[in-house]
Amino acid sequence: MTRPLTLHLIRAVPWWPFAVAVLLAVVAQLPVLLKDPPPAMIVIDLRIAAAVLGAAAGFALPDLMASTVISPLPRWRRQWLRIALLLVPSVLVWGLLYLAVRNAAGPAVTWSHGFVILQAAVCGLLPVAAAAVGARYRDDAAGALLGPIVQGVVLVVSLFFTDRGSPWSLPMDGVWTTAQRCWPIALALVVVTLLVANRETPATPYLTARRAGAKR
Repeated sequence: MTRPLTLHLIRAVPWWPFAVAVLLAVVAQLPVLLKDPPPAMIVIDLRIAAAVLGAAAGFALPDLMASTVISPLPRWRRQWLRIALLLVPSVLVWGLLYLAVRNAAGPAVTWSHGFVILQAAVCGLLPVAAAAVGARYRDDAAGALLGPIVQGVVLVVSLFFTDRGSPWSLPMDGVWTTAQRCWPIALALVVVTLLVANRETPATPYLTARRAGAKR
């Protein structure tokens, strides 16, 4: 049953956001691949790539047929399949870009690879988790827009913290500040949010109205 659903979802999920995200992610790395930018710019470009790829993956989560078709598979399985269809290739694209950038930068790459990957994981999974929450209450593209909206709000708020209070700074000599220690906590919260959001859909007024209209 999972295989037919996977084949159906491959045709059903929107692929154009992923294509646009891949293009933006590649373009963001061009200054690194073609020039010799400072290390800080390298990390920023990798974060941008993770963020746009994650935001695109979130658009696979709204189930446009949820209010009109009854599926024999539980919602959690359908939602995780939707996530995997776009998130897995997104991770592969980011990984390839990361390797290309690391090789192109050469000795300029002096930061902790694990910390940069941790930041990228949060930047990429945050919009997916937010889109999963939106998809619980709206089974159209508007639900997925919660992903980039939350992503933008969190980014703006984080920019108010500077110096040692900034979560974006990289560890020096392997010593993490209090703000930097928040990244593993943020990743755990994002994963928990995904687990909770991908449960069975509650009977919200919006979805109830959609189902009632479909029955008529």
